[in-house]
Amino acid sequence: MILFSLRKIRTLVYHLQQHNLIEKKILKAVFLVFALNLLFGGLFYLAEHTAQPQLTLPDAIWWAIVTMTTVGYGDVAAVTPLGRFVISYLCMFLGIGIIGYLIGFLAERIIQNISKKRRGLMKIMAEDHLIICSFPGENKIIEVVKELRAAPQYKNSVIVLITDDLEELPESLNALKIRFLKGIPTDEDVLFKANILGCKGVLILADQNNSQASDERSFAIGMIIELIEKKHQRPIKTIVEVVSRKNLKLIQRSDVDGMISADGITSRMLVQEFLYPGIHDVFQQLLSNFEGSQFYLFPTKLIGRKVIDIQREILNHPADIQVIGIIKGKKKILNPSKRIEIEAGDQLILLAENLADFDQIEARLLGVP
Repeated sequence: MILFSLRKIRTLVYHLQQHNLIEKKILKAVFLVFALNLLFGGLFYLAEHTAQPQLTLPDAIWWAIVTMTTVGYGDVAAVTPLGRFVISYLCMFLGIGIIGYLIGFLAERIIQNISKKRRGLMKIMAEDHLIICSFPGENKIIEVVKELRAAPQYKNSVIVLITDDLEELPESLNALKIRFLKGIPTDEDVLFKANILGCKGVLILADQNNSQASDERSFAIGMIIELIEKKHQRPIKTIVEVVSRKNLKLIQRSDVDGMISADGITSRMLVQEFLYPGIHDVFQQLLSNFEGSQFYLFPTKLIGRKVIDIQREILNHPADIQVIGIIKGKKKILNPSKRIEIEAGDQLILLAENLADFDQIEARLLGVP
């Protein structure tokens, strides 16, 4: 029975080694612990079963592991000189040494893995995560991550930061449970190391060092992601922060899903605040996931319905929702005419606290129970 168990353990070890699931040193130590456990359990049984007729082989194996780990429950004990002074001594000394080595080695590997994670040297194994490319600064990353986590659909998502500008993940970002991968986002191997094919989306941030160089780098990252999409037939949602509005057409050529540029917005907001004091706070609330209502783009199924039909149904619903506009192809119509008819492929621009409320309104208009 013992020989059969040893063969099974050896076979398991061989298969694990072939698949590189765990290191050979750990496998050897674990195998040695099991082998010694069975060996000393068998020897203890042979030495003690005459003096203790009630002793079984499983009891002896149990005694061996309890002795090797120095737990010492005392429910099974040696009574013969051979069992006490030979088998028990050897079991204790060898067992403590091997198990101590195994625990020490595992502790060392855990510490090394933690250090590698902080230094961005570990391959990302997460799925359905979000990837942030480039490092414009701690505060910017913190703001972006907090806004993402405030969105219900990304509340528990793993967020991975890819940058070559850090030697180690700062404590402020580590506290937000951000994963770090050291590397250049324009390197395809680095993107695959971040498991880009398993992610929910990518945010490419501007590094702010130089507008032209930053946008060119963002363009290169976007192009590489687009090539990966086409090659693997896997859509990857990609949003790019553009430094200069003059480079919007350049970024568009990479076929990313969305772009945003802060260039010129500050001066416009300054004038709007001068004309209508307090409007800045209104925009701040609209752009934040933390409070109040937000804008949503809703790909609706209400083909053939008019805007006024939707507005009437909204009035009869307890939720606070407003239809702000319609997107037809690349054309965005704000404050649309009540007579505009919804066509296939149109999206509604909604102002709401919860997009799920509009699902109910749409279902009622479609006659879905």
